[in-house]
Amino acid sequence: MNIQLITTDKKRFLPLLLLADEQESMIDRYLERGDLFVMFDAEAIPISVAVVTDEGNGVRELKNLAVAPACQSKGYGRQMVEFVGRYYADVYHTLLVGTGESRQTISFYESCGFTYSHTVADYFTRNYDHPIVEDGKVLKDMIYLRKSLIELRNLSLSERTDDLIHTLTGLWDASVRASHHFLTEKDILQLTPFVDEAIRSITSLIVSYQGSLPVAFLGIEGEKIEMLFVSPNCFGKGIGKLLVRTAIEHYHIRYVDVNEQNPQAEGFYRHLGFHTFERTETDEQGNPFPILKMKL
Repeated sequence: MNIQLITTDKKRFLPLLLLADEQESMIDRYLERGDLFVMFDAEAIPISVAVVTDEGNGVRELKNLAVAPACQSKGYGRQMVEFVGRYYADVYHTLLVGTGESRQTISFYESCGFTYSHTVADYFTRNYDHPIVEDGKVLKDMIYLRKSLIELRNLSLSERTDDLIHTLTGLWDASVRASHHFLTEKDILQLTPFVDEAIRSITSLIVSYQGSLPVAFLGIEGEKIEMLFVSPNCFGKGIGKLLVRTAIEHYHIRYVDVNEQNPQAEGFYRHLGFHTFERTETDEQGNPFPILKMKL
């Protein structure tokens, strides 16, 4: 099978698209702004389609997934989902999909690695000009499921090889140069050995991978985030937020220290529910960098 990204004359695949979304005006809302993928068989006949839109903050949404009736139940839908996941994994961290309250459809996406995200009440009754029926049931609510395109790994001490430490220290260096503009070259060089040692010894080290490449890491000691750094190439993609939410939900963290001279970081944590409860004039190494102690 051959899957191609289609950029022109997308409406010629409307018959397939209508199999998944039976109202053309709804398809028109996302078709042109989305990426259209088409699977062709050996005779260049289109047998499956998928439309994926950019929802911002590192999230892509699978708006339409359909397989020609004669080709259903042969694994082509799953192949398309897997292809889409691989296609976006280097840049985006989450794939969303919305579907009706159909047990069969929800079970298919769960088997593809999706889990429940949220529900939009009355979506079908508000947006479609006729009842949408699936499996003999009139659809009402939109059920959203999500799949992470990023692998988060909590690395044991034995897994923190010299090569990995070198890679993560380099990631830290690039990250602070892009965000901690109050640090001088001398400051960065002086801090590097402390960062190296912290990465080696911290109790919990959660590393975010896109493919085989680490793109962010978060360190936890007790109930506190001790470090969070994201590759500049991934700024604004929601990866830092994903790591912090993981730390909150699964590691029960409550505290974090932020450089006062990095207001963007302070705003980031405030947005996630932290507030400042103490301020110090220096950092832990005694450098003249005021620290804001924050907690949930």
